Amino acid sequence: MMTANCYPTELAMDRPLSSVIFAVTILLSSGAAAANELSCTITGASEVTAEGRLEALEGKKNYYETVAGAEFIVQRDKGIMMGRFVSNAGQKITVIDPGSAQNSYKVLSVSPRAGGRVQSQYFELRLQEKGEKKPFVLVAAEVLHGYCAM
Repeated sequence: MMTANCYPTELAMDRPLSSVIFAVTILLSSGAAAANELSCTITGASEVTAEGRLEALEGKKNYYETVAGAEFIVQRDKGIMMGRFVSNAGQKITVIDPGSAQNSYKVLSVSPRAGGRVQSQYFELRLQEKGEKKPFVLVAAEVLHGYCAM
C-alpha cells in the first residue's frame, strides 16, 4: 500500500522484478531494431537507353520527377525495403551477402511468376566505404542510386 510521503525509490521497490526486466528487454530490443535498419536517400534515377547508356529520369514529367530526396528503409536482417519509390513487398527476398567492413550488403528480390512475367530487383550497399553515408545502387527496370546511413 502506498502512503502520501512515499519517495520514487520506495515506489520502485514495490514493483516486481519481472516488470523491471521486461522494461529493460524492451529498451534493448528497440535499440537492436534501430541498429538493424538502414535509412536510405535516393539521389538519382536512370534507365538504360537502347544504346546501352544511362539516362537520368528525374526532372522529366514522369513518375520519377520527384525521386531525388525520396527516402526508404531497409531491414538489414531480412532485406525488406519500404518507401515511396522502393518496395519489395510480396517478393521472395534473399539476402545474398550480409556485408561487412570488407564486403557490400546485397539483396535480391524476385516476384512470383504472374502471367508469365517475373520482376526482380538487386540492391547493393557498399558497407566498406569510409564515412557515415554508404553508397547504394538498386537495379530493377530502372537504376536508383544514393546513400544509406546506419
